[in-house]
Amino acid sequence: MRKLVLLMVSGVVVAGCSQIPGLGGDPPKVSIESNPPGANASLSSGGSCRTPCSLPAPDKSGDFNVTFGLTGYTTQTVPIKVSVKKENWYSSETTTVEPNPVNATLQPAAAARKPRS
Repeated sequence: MRKLVLLMVSGVVVAGCSQIPGLGGDPPKVSIESNPPGANASLSSGGSCRTPCSLPAPDKSGDFNVTFGLTGYTTQTVPIKVSVKKENWYSSETTTVEPNPVNATLQPAAAARKPRS
């Protein structure tokens, strides 16, 4: 009987933890946009998508890059800073991404020059 009560209490505690913000929820996202849209965006921590899009934020603090590439345009890299903080020992971690959304205005690539004869 004692084991049954302990099992029931454990189940209630675990179910209650799933309601704490930051536990069991969706990971924070990095919103990525470009002008013109349709560029391939790659996050230095992994993952890529076609703009406009979003990717999961890195799960650790640090400096990262988003690199944009589109045929006919110069590749552009935008730095981002990710901060993962915990207010107290009992609070959940919060992830901040700056800037968010990440925007890039792509410049047309210079036309290839023809050699003079």
